[in-house]
Amino acid sequence: MRFVGPEIIVILTLIIPMLTIAAIVDLLRRPASSWPQSGQSQAVWALVIIFIGLVGPILYFTIAKPKLDAATYR
Repeated sequence: MRFVGPEIIVILTLIIPMLTIAAIVDLLRRPASSWPQSGQSQAVWALVIIFIGLVGPILYFTIAKPKLDAATYR
């Protein structure tokens, strides 16, 4: 009995790099002043995104991005 079919593996193989690239691009395009204002560390989030696989970008988009948006658009 197979729980994970080849389609799921292909989809994850495409989604994980796309999310990682999108998160890194967003991280790098943020103004430097928005990081301290939001209480976040750009270097720490870069490491989280790169080394935690699928969970890293999801954490970035759900935790850091809203705080950075609030700090940037005050």
